[in-house]
Amino acid sequence: MYYDFYSAANKAYGDNQIRVDNSPVTYALYSGDVNQDGTIDLGDGSLIDNDATNFVSGYAATDVNGDGIVDVADAVFADNNALNFISRITP
Repeated sequence: MYYDFYSAANKAYGDNQIRVDNSPVTYALYSGDVNQDGTIDLGDGSLIDNDATNFVSGYAATDVNGDGIVDVADAVFADNNALNFISRITP
């Protein structure tokens, strides 16, 4: 089965997506909750900072942007989402 999450914010439960492109209109899921507690916050930022300091690479939960390296770019995603109080929406 194929389901398109990208064409509208309401494709995910709670309209919990962000528009990332206008042409074509594309939505994405938020990233940065690396400790899976439901909220992107300082706890996630600390884990990302620790892994960035240790030059972690490869598949890691703290690699928020998926480029294979934990670095300041991952921290920026988590920090921005934490500042916007992004959290999990569940039924």
